[in-house]
Order: sequence, then C-alpha cells, then structure tokens
Amino acid sequence: MREDSIQRGKLFRRGAQALAVLAFAAAMPAVTAAPAEAAVCSTSWSNKSDYKAGVYGTGVNYRSGPYTSCDPNGQWSNIQVYYHCWRYGTSVNGENIWWHVRREGTQQQGWVLSSYLGIWSDDPADQC
Repeated sequence: MREDSIQRGKLFRRGAQALAVLAFAAAMPAVTAAPAEAAVCSTSWSNKSDYKAGVYGTGVNYRSGPYTSCDPNGQWSNIQVYYHCWRYGTSVNGENIWWHVRREGTQQQGWVLSSYLGIWSDDPADQC
C-alpha cells in the first residue's frame, strides 16, 4: 500500500512538472525566423570603385542580391555601369562572382554576375 502511494506521488510530481513546462512554453511569445534568403538578398555593399564596365547581353537581370534566388530589379541590355564591389554568390556555369553595379546616368542598381560584365581581372575593385 505504501509503495502504491509513493508511485502515485512520483507520477503526480512528474505530471505537475510537465504541466509547468507546458504552461511556461505556452506563455513564451512565438518567434519566427526571417527567411535566410531575405537576409542574403539584402547583402550589404559599398562603393569601393568608380570604374565603368559594360553589361554585355540582352535582358541581363540585375538582382537585389548576389544569388539567382534573389528577385530581379529589372533587366539591362548592352549598357554601361559603374561597378562598386564584388561578392561570392550563386555559381552559374562555373562563375560565382557577382558585382554590385549602378547603371550610368541613373539610380538603377543591383547585382550582376561577372560573366555579363566587361571587367578585367586587373581592374582595381575590392570585395564588399
């Protein structure tokens, strides 16, 4: 009989502890993490160069970040841009260097894969 009382007491304490944990968890505010892509697509950059390059091709996307999953801001075809700095991003056909650029004479800017830009490897520009 005494053993039954001890077992019931242990079960009661465990049940009370479980209820306390559940009550605490329910009182905590729900925290949702921002999508990783959003953080990646709002990648910081700085204007480390005032050199120009050409965007070669038709309908080249300039994006909100250096990844193909980032939204395109628009498209350019055979225009001149100022290139600011570069970052590693999505690899496309073996190329993974993306440049932050601004279209000459406008405020249009975004990230373009280096294979679409006429930038030479000896041009001075830094990683963002």
